[in-house]
Amino acid sequence: MRRSFVLAVICLILFATGGLIAIKRTSSFSSGEESRHTEPTADRRNPRSLALRPNVWVKIKEARGLHWHRQAHAGIAYDSKRGRLLIFGSDTHGLDWDNEVHEFDPATETWTTHYQRAPKESYRADPAGRAIAGGTRLLPWAMHTFDNIVYDPNMDAIVVTALPGHNPIQRDVPQAKIHPTWIYDLARHDWRIFENRGKPSPTFFAAASAYDPHRDVIVAYGKNGVWELGPERDEWRKATGECHHEIHHNMDYDSKHRVFAVFGDYHNTSMVWIYKPARVPGTRGTWEKKIPDGDPCPGDQHFPVAFDDSNGVFLLVPDNTHPSPPKSGSTFVYDLETNRYTKIPGADMPPLKMNYMMVYDKFHKVFLLVTGDHSKPVTVWALKLDLK
Repeated sequence: MRRSFVLAVICLILFATGGLIAIKRTSSFSSGEESRHTEPTADRRNPRSLALRPNVWVKIKEARGLHWHRQAHAGIAYDSKRGRLLIFGSDTHGLDWDNEVHEFDPATETWTTHYQRAPKESYRADPAGRAIAGGTRLLPWAMHTFDNIVYDPNMDAIVVTALPGHNPIQRDVPQAKIHPTWIYDLARHDWRIFENRGKPSPTFFAAASAYDPHRDVIVAYGKNGVWELGPERDEWRKATGECHHEIHHNMDYDSKHRVFAVFGDYHNTSMVWIYKPARVPGTRGTWEKKIPDGDPCPGDQHFPVAFDDSNGVFLLVPDNTHPSPPKSGSTFVYDLETNRYTKIPGADMPPLKMNYMMVYDKFHKVFLLVTGDHSKPVTVWALKLDLK
């Protein structure tokens, strides 16, 4: 009997300790502290990328013979836990219905595809009228994602808030009237529909999204304003209906100043709009229009942008839109602190046209840019920024 009593006490202590640990973990998320990611380890680093010559674009990997190609309307997310690039999205328009997730590992310079794309015959509506595809594997429709794809370290997942507005299959499946937010779990490699507490999810077309690590909030922005998904990840909340862009803009989070910066727009612009979020998710923030000084930056739309956490600046690669059509693209740094553009000499690229595929790789402290199209191979470029 004494042995049973001792065992019972030990179990209670273990349970209580586990409970306290669980409470502490939950409170660290809900407090809005910056998420703690896995620190880069030696096996996640590529010596060649670490030794790059600074301030020039260097070709890291040109992949020929892949069963897929980079598509202009697709987007990219950076898995900050594993240090990998994740591409999802399609041009559709009847040309290519790619709803696969493609992953690039900079450490090994290899591409992998997580699963096989869904046949067109599987596109349908579920009993609730939501657009779904796939057989035994639930998949979203192939769609333009633009900048409406972001990695969420809270859920270790990709969050896709895009709308398959240009997929012609919708004419054949009129009952698919609902296009939800999709969540792709990176541990299990499966998709699920975000339930949003039974409420309609906000939808975005040719819009933008980004992650705020300080508040642990996913933010999506487009014509229907700014929406936020708080640390509980239970429901989208509208912060403001204020909007200053049409389509084809790109947004990233400035972790130095704790604001979002929006670049580009449908009618071409070099202006920068800054959105400062409120402390409480779903509460109205403030917008500020910036007209940068410094080197003349061409007005453009749908160009790649990423924020450098190490240097505290943005990198962007707009096309030189005059003369038209563009014959090159130039690389600029934007510093919110000084509100200045600085052109990087010798870092011009062939015109990128529509391209949302650039991230900052914290493992190697470099920018990674993906190019290619139906006729050119998928190519990964890297730029190591040195502001000295």
